[in-house]
Amino acid sequence: MNLQRRPSGLGLAAVAVVASLLVGACSSGPGTSPAAPSGVGGQTSGPSAAGSMTDYSNVTPSTTLGKSDRAQVTGAGSTAIYPWLSAVAQFYKQQVASGVSLNYQAIGSGGGITQFTAKTVDFGASDVYLSDAQEQTIGVPVFNVPMIHWAAAMTYNLPNVTGDLRFSPGTIAGIYLGTITRWNDPAIVADNPGVSLPDLGITVTHRSDGSGTTYNFTAFLSGVSANWKSQVGQGTSVKWPVGAGGKGSAGVTALVKQTPGAIGYVELSYALQNNLPVGLVRNAAGNFIKPTLASVTDAVTAAIPNAPADLRFLIVNPPTSYPNAYPIGASTWVLLYKDYPASKATEVKAMVDFLWWAIHDGQNYAAQVDYSRMAPDLVAKVETVLKSVTVGGQPVLPQQ
Repeated sequence: MNLQRRPSGLGLAAVAVVASLLVGACSSGPGTSPAAPSGVGGQTSGPSAAGSMTDYSNVTPSTTLGKSDRAQVTGAGSTAIYPWLSAVAQFYKQQVASGVSLNYQAIGSGGGITQFTAKTVDFGASDVYLSDAQEQTIGVPVFNVPMIHWAAAMTYNLPNVTGDLRFSPGTIAGIYLGTITRWNDPAIVADNPGVSLPDLGITVTHRSDGSGTTYNFTAFLSGVSANWKSQVGQGTSVKWPVGAGGKGSAGVTALVKQTPGAIGYVELSYALQNNLPVGLVRNAAGNFIKPTLASVTDAVTAAIPNAPADLRFLIVNPPTSYPNAYPIGASTWVLLYKDYPASKATEVKAMVDFLWWAIHDGQNYAAQVDYSRMAPDLVAKVETVLKSVTVGGQPVLPQQ
């Protein structure tokens, strides 16, 4: 996959922090490219909705599930999944089930978990799986269903510096601990021999909201830096030693883009769609790896053999046996209740049919929005989970 920065195929600037995806507004006919997703009140979210359209003509639905469904499904959570979710939802409506609309609020993983816990949405989406304590708070059995994989990229704004910078784990930890404060610090110079780095202060940016991206990023740092682990630790929200916060991946991206000397961690497509550089990060094998579809797929491959039955796993810090794996990979989970009330039968059938399609045909163009597709053996595990979703105790999907 060529990860050159390019115009969005889906108006991906429509990944505004509190974007609303109402796929029911899409009116493109079969075989055409769908319009960019619409925000609340019909206004397109984000700073630049214009852009070339993604070509979906090579994707052919292989399932008849959902063709007769008519429902509006509600969800909320992860901003990282939004570019992919908006793509598959639009295409699903065009080519599979014209009567299914998805109303998704991209408010961050923390917000999604809150709404899912309060049972105000049909599904949540989070870039970190639910903890035991969170599942107990919900009070009913739930599923954590991985849907897509991506890279948490180190992006930065460094005028007059060409090429992609390299960052060792200790350097990233030092920057976010506030012990490395200038771009010509010896640690950054050592990571980038031959590169002329400016004597410019580093503006650290991070998420201000509860975020699964933050969880994966801080899990990475906790695994490589004893100081980080003891002083800050990992979580969807942490007490940042330094830096300015932005709400959502879009907020962090905007801070970096408008601030010379800034650095931040964002989902890869946010950096690419905003023409920001992304750094190479040194992995456990000692190699500086660029976040690409291939390097994230390697990280997923490393994690799947040890993935537990409940599918709660991380893909950060792959072992040395995967020398080409990017070390800050992440996944997004869709959060489902195991059993839904009979009053929700229409919405739940439409939702589960859509998710079944998303883990099959929907993976075919994940690369078009800079995501890594699910590994086949993980797809099989997710199939089993989706077949376990019930309404009033009765399975939604056919069991054969």
